[in-house]
Amino acid sequence: MDWFVRFNNVITIISFVVNAILIVKVMEKGYAYFTKKRYVKKVLGYNKEAIQISFSVFEKKETDNTNTNFVTYSGIVAINNIITLLTNINYKFYLSERKNEAKNEMNIGGFYANKIVNAYFIQYFANFKYLTGNDRKEVYEKHYADMRMFQFTEDGTKGFMVGDVFLEVADRITDFAFFIKLVESDFNNDNEKTVHIVFGGTAIGTIKATEYLLQHCKQIYEMYGEKHYFFALEINLLDNSINYSRGIIDLTNEMFE
Repeated sequence: MDWFVRFNNVITIISFVVNAILIVKVMEKGYAYFTKKRYVKKVLGYNKEAIQISFSVFEKKETDNTNTNFVTYSGIVAINNIITLLTNINYKFYLSERKNEAKNEMNIGGFYANKIVNAYFIQYFANFKYLTGNDRKEVYEKHYADMRMFQFTEDGTKGFMVGDVFLEVADRITDFAFFIKLVESDFNNDNEKTVHIVFGGTAIGTIKATEYLLQHCKQIYEMYGEKHYFFALEINLLDNSINYSRGIIDLTNEMFE
């Protein structure tokens, strides 16, 4: 019977080890899950009020001189990424394309088609410009873009001038995704709030911006903590990927001097 006892002992030890491994893995997953949620909350920095999500709305002038407003499919994808981010941490939110008295804002899309973002750039980031060729001027004017944020070039140079930093883009090859956070200290005492802005020069750039915020709040927190920030990531449009080798392009000092 000794062999039977030894066999039972071996089975018991194996069962214990397997159960211990499973418990450790469950604990690791639980720790990672709650740690990720903690980083998301710290980076967002919102209070307990509901979050206003704004988005890009494009305007097109029809042949009968009427205007048509529309949201693109890529815009919906970007909105869905942000909704997923907020739902994961059980934050309340609502969608609105109009500026109101919200204390928590998440603004998706650039100054071209998001009027709320345009207003922030005019007031706080007037030294940020989008450079493009003269041949595009009429196109932007037809879509009622705010020309103050654009600089048209004779040689067709395209890119973003961020203070003294120039980020050049190449059609269908390179784009940039931008991430901006304004905190209470950036506003007057009677208008304290937390504002996030995410956008790219292209639709893919905006989608990648929301994806990065959804997945990499830990990296953002490790670099900026709970402070304001302004940074960019290079986007490879050939395969719609983030150029992680270049890393975060920190523009905070350029924009918050």
